[in-house]
Amino acid sequence: MSHTDTFLNLLTATYARHGADVRVVPPTRLRIPLPPNDQNHESFEMDCAGIVEDMRSVASEEHAGYAEQIVFGMMRQLRSRGFAFGTHYPLLSTDTARQVLLSELAAHGIDARFEFPDSLSIALPDDRRGRRDVSDYLSSVEELDEEGIRERAAELAEAIGSTLGMVRPAASPEGRLRTRLYPETAFPRGALDILVSRPFASGVFEVVVVDFPDSIQPLNRADLEKVGLTEEQAFDRAVEGSLSEPFEVSRMDARGAEIVHIGIGGGFYAGSQLHVLDRHLGDAPHGALVVFPSPPVVMAHVLGQSEQPVIAMDTLQEVARRYTADTDKPITDKLFWWRPESVRDGRPRLVKVRVEIDEQTGQVGVYTEDEDFIPVMKSLA
Repeated sequence: MSHTDTFLNLLTATYARHGADVRVVPPTRLRIPLPPNDQNHESFEMDCAGIVEDMRSVASEEHAGYAEQIVFGMMRQLRSRGFAFGTHYPLLSTDTARQVLLSELAAHGIDARFEFPDSLSIALPDDRRGRRDVSDYLSSVEELDEEGIRERAAELAEAIGSTLGMVRPAASPEGRLRTRLYPETAFPRGALDILVSRPFASGVFEVVVVDFPDSIQPLNRADLEKVGLTEEQAFDRAVEGSLSEPFEVSRMDARGAEIVHIGIGGGFYAGSQLHVLDRHLGDAPHGALVVFPSPPVVMAHVLGQSEQPVIAMDTLQEVARRYTADTDKPITDKLFWWRPESVRDGRPRLVKVRVEIDEQTGQVGVYTEDEDFIPVMKSLA
């Protein structure tokens, strides 16, 4: 076998080891396939004549190392452009920010690699992997020295470790099923797929958890058989259990709007009361404005009970922002329109809404994902 064929075969074998099926196009080219992409590019060819010639002056025992660096360079280049080529995004030895983060994650026992320049692939239970965006971390360490980078990396690794701890399978099916609301960002990408979870509102998921005396653990779909329930039954049982938790209802006036406060200090399951919000609000033909910024708190204003619903919107928005800023377990700072007449799959219908008031001109902008909301607001103003 010629020197050219030997090295090209080594390259293709190295590509295959890293998840890419590359073909030789004689005499010295490689056809490199691309994963599905929005540019409709299926493959491209690379001429390796220069590389093959350079290898003639390199000891044969060093060829494997050179081949791997060539392959890693191509993977790095393509993944930097958004193509999911090969197994991962290989790091340069000089890439301190990313190298240190992987080191800190390994120290926490977390199997992780960079999938793209700004995102991690993290091992999850059940032999699956999740994805975690780390662009904020990378931006925050750009001007730091290595010690500062290591401090930030250690903080992020600890946070990721805590999140993964939440999704480990429960030690046993014993305990009480509850539902708890989490922001979608609380879990690595892919983790929600293995949990008994469902979308609840924009950016928020409802997750079935097992409430043990000393911990709360999300329930894996793989554990449903142990509990003896289907997913639908698990949600029904968990919602019922959450509604049985103690809570208090109070009313207060805020800028001329009555706000209904539902929850209890130190609680985790106030969000379940959104399933039965009509019990607490009474007659609400136009629905209500609601916020649920943290686990122990739900606040609502019945539309039609004040002459200035825009002020009520602005008030609840500010309340939600303040609560999420002051808690270590925020859910969402968004404002929602609750519609009592429309419930799907056992979930309340919650539509994200927003108001912007220009304090100088007095101009008001109301924004919503539901075209029915604007006519309701106009009819009540």
